[in-house]
Amino acid sequence: MTQPAARAGGSAGRGRLRARRGLIAVGAACLLAAAACTSQATGQKGPSGPPVQGGTATFALPVGEDFSWIFPIENQANNEPWDLNVEEAIWRPLYFAGQGARPVIDQALSLAYPPAWSNNDQTVTIRLKHYLWSDGQPVTSRDVEFFLNLERVNKAQDAWYTPGAMPDDIRSVSYPSPTEVVINLTRPFSQQWFDDNQLTWIFPLPQHAWDKTSLTGRVGNYDRTAAGARAVFSFLFAQSRQVSTYATNPLWQVVDGPWRLTGYDPTTFQTTLEPNRNYSGPVRPHLARFVIDSFPSNTAELDALRSGEVTYGYLPFSDYGLAGTLQRQGFTIAPWAPEYVQWAELGYTSPVYGPLVRQLYIRQALQHLVDEPLYMSQLFHGLGQYTYGPVPNLPGSPYVSPQEKVDPYPYSVSAARSLLAAHGWAPGPGGYLVCKRPGSGSGQCGAGIAAGRQLAFSMMYSTGSPSLVSEVEAYQTAAKSAGIQITLNPQTENTMFSIGGTCPPGPCNWGILIYSSWMWNYGQGDVYPTSEGEFDAGNYWGGGYSSPVADRLIRAAATHSGLRYLYAEENYLSRDVAALWFPTVDNAISVVSDRLSGWQPQQVFANPMPENWYFTK
Repeated sequence: MTQPAARAGGSAGRGRLRARRGLIAVGAACLLAAAACTSQATGQKGPSGPPVQGGTATFALPVGEDFSWIFPIENQANNEPWDLNVEEAIWRPLYFAGQGARPVIDQALSLAYPPAWSNNDQTVTIRLKHYLWSDGQPVTSRDVEFFLNLERVNKAQDAWYTPGAMPDDIRSVSYPSPTEVVINLTRPFSQQWFDDNQLTWIFPLPQHAWDKTSLTGRVGNYDRTAAGARAVFSFLFAQSRQVSTYATNPLWQVVDGPWRLTGYDPTTFQTTLEPNRNYSGPVRPHLARFVIDSFPSNTAELDALRSGEVTYGYLPFSDYGLAGTLQRQGFTIAPWAPEYVQWAELGYTSPVYGPLVRQLYIRQALQHLVDEPLYMSQLFHGLGQYTYGPVPNLPGSPYVSPQEKVDPYPYSVSAARSLLAAHGWAPGPGGYLVCKRPGSGSGQCGAGIAAGRQLAFSMMYSTGSPSLVSEVEAYQTAAKSAGIQITLNPQTENTMFSIGGTCPPGPCNWGILIYSSWMWNYGQGDVYPTSEGEFDAGNYWGGGYSSPVADRLIRAAATHSGLRYLYAEENYLSRDVAALWFPTVDNAISVVSDRLSGWQPQQVFANPMPENWYFTK
């Protein structure tokens, strides 16, 4: 995919980082054949025996995906989880997101000690740990300054930038010593929000090797002027576009992470990483080589697994019946639950559908028709999370409120019918409901809804995922039972990006829109799950949802420390049905050789973390 992400919980222009769900398709027939699609135990034998140093492990990317961007400031067209995972393996961020299965900062893997706050939550002091670049030079505050100077001048080219977030929320920065950075903010902020959603996307960059404007030019302090920062940034961006030079360009060999890139095929995108022998952080790689492979089809990936070409792959949901066979062939099967969340956007700004979806009781009725237990059990084999709001309902997460763990609008056709009848809707032609009591008073249909208006929606969805087809068809059937007409409108995901990505500011020319990808992927750069950019004023991926109450609660969660502010925000958005909440399926069904150890627990933000892996005898 080519959609950019939004750091700090925001959106970058028209896009956002999405994790592709195409690899986890399941046949639509499962919806009609429950007995064949029930959840099964996926016994995890795991490896045994002493660890072995060395060896090559190969990791399979989802079909159609590849590593194709190396500079750790992403452009709009190359901003994917797989790119970021490789970047983090080569260059560590200041603060590393995800500690095993927990959606928190991993302080041990971070380049700096926990930040110290002062000055009424307006000053952050960061002290760097002792790290070295692979050429022996120390990682210093000058490398942090280099990143911030490039970001400040070139922020519009960073796919993760959103107005108001970093660097806009920084008043000034000073560097008292090679190991100290002091950031003065424009106003008080929530410590947890700033630590988790701003400091996490700072990558110290090797100023002593990269602060230049050509490969043969000398290194200077160009970044300390606006013109120089633009020239350096333009040079580095241009080098990152030269994928054929990834393994040979000397720029990319100066690293501070546990891995360095040693091989790259620009045709197949096969990527080879080997240990950085000068890595000064914890958890040094055991493997001699880590290879990332891309595949043209699920069949090709499964064939590579069976032949031993892939050490760590995945089982498509449509081939779930092969789990037992693969276990007998020496693989462990393990669902990979990530910190994602799924929803369907509503067309709040649509001239046609806006008057309908702006009515809370209609949104509540529509949510009552989402049969999450049915979808989860019969489509996803129980491998996913029930979704009742904007924060992932991941077991053990400290960020999901107690209220959001309970469905406020459980599946009930009768409840949907009762809500609609109480507001003036009655059966009309074909059994579909029409407005009999127009007006904006109590018990009436609502503002902008004329007498005789039929309760009907166009529902756009992305093609290519049989499981999504099954979901929307089941939803259409439930809606019909409640007297609501749903017209399905299948489109390719790229077409949907071009349509959905124009709304707002343009009008939404659809009633309901759902992608086969997750709507939000928390992770590096966005750990604290506030909803700015998603459901506040000016959002891009909430369909134009607008609520002064939500705006106030979202701002409070970003400016006041304490989970109660986050909980208040997510509870309101959940009960206000800012979007239609659909179940969130697992990232993948991992299939891992029984000879490989160290890969469990699977990282919460879908980072494979190969430095933890090792083979056993």
